[in-house]
Amino acid sequence: MLKIRTGVVLKILVDEYIRAAAPVASEDIARRSPMKVSAATIRSEMAELEEVGYIIRPHISSGGIPSDKGYRYYVESLDDPLELPLGLQRHIRYRFSRAQRDLDAWIQLAATSLSQTVGNMAIVTFPHATSAKLKYIQLVYLQEFLVLLIIVLQEARLRQHLLPLDEPTSQGELTEIANKLNESLTGLTYSQIKAKQLELNPLEEMVRDDTISILRDIDTEAALDHCIDGVRLLLGQPEFAETRRAKEIVEVLEQKVLLRGILSEAPDTGSVSVFIGEENQEEVLRPFSVVLSQYGIPQEAYGTLGVIGPTRMEYGNVIGSVRFLSSLMSELIIGVHGRS
Repeated sequence: MLKIRTGVVLKILVDEYIRAAAPVASEDIARRSPMKVSAATIRSEMAELEEVGYIIRPHISSGGIPSDKGYRYYVESLDDPLELPLGLQRHIRYRFSRAQRDLDAWIQLAATSLSQTVGNMAIVTFPHATSAKLKYIQLVYLQEFLVLLIIVLQEARLRQHLLPLDEPTSQGELTEIANKLNESLTGLTYSQIKAKQLELNPLEEMVRDDTISILRDIDTEAALDHCIDGVRLLLGQPEFAETRRAKEIVEVLEQKVLLRGILSEAPDTGSVSVFIGEENQEEVLRPFSVVLSQYGIPQEAYGTLGVIGPTRMEYGNVIGSVRFLSSLMSELIIGVHGRS
């Protein structure tokens, strides 16, 4: 735990570094400090902060820059609740009121509004059910050794899949198999089907296994549908001016590492999580800070929205923006589902 004066010095240093993107000198901190202390005293405090890992000094005589640990202290010390100014909230709500009552339009507008508000890259995933549930399956005879498997979901979607067979079959046998499986599996998710113990013959097992695989793929695809905005804003940050660093961002997007990372890290609906640099589980995300929240209806239809930027970001503004857009998107999704 830092002493009060040391904590004040650290918070001023972080504020100044976020603003200027340059090492912060003791003289700059002394001028901004509410405590009447000399630059020499500030240098002593900075030496202590460096020793315990809250700041880094590129050179002995240079100013300090925050480490991931320093940013974490800064985020934890921010006043709560962090909210956008009312005028900006009204402006964003007005933009949504003018948009089409269409999910695609809402997702795009959420990403655009978020990226413009925070000056960094924003990502918003489409809301999806916690897990797709099977309504029923159909098996259609095509040829002696070829069957069409039709999977109908409770969300009124369907998938078709060709099923090659090792043994000949008939439409009558296929109908019996479909009826048997529907009786046991209707209303279940892929994980529930996988866990259910059934006495099945080899063909029935094949149909069940393919059904599990298709339902799992549907869940993955739904979670990965997304919209990104503000890539140029992120690339315009001083930290990513180098070609090498810009390449890192492109790799994050192309490899969908970003999506896998945020989907695994996303908090419960309504809360905001901040992952700073090395705190990110995915190595390729460690040059960044990621601020995330879920929106929608818990356990029913939810998506994830967040901001990706350098560790030198305006955390208060970003957290407040993510919180507000998450709340607004939840309102919209609840309205679509007819909830009060």
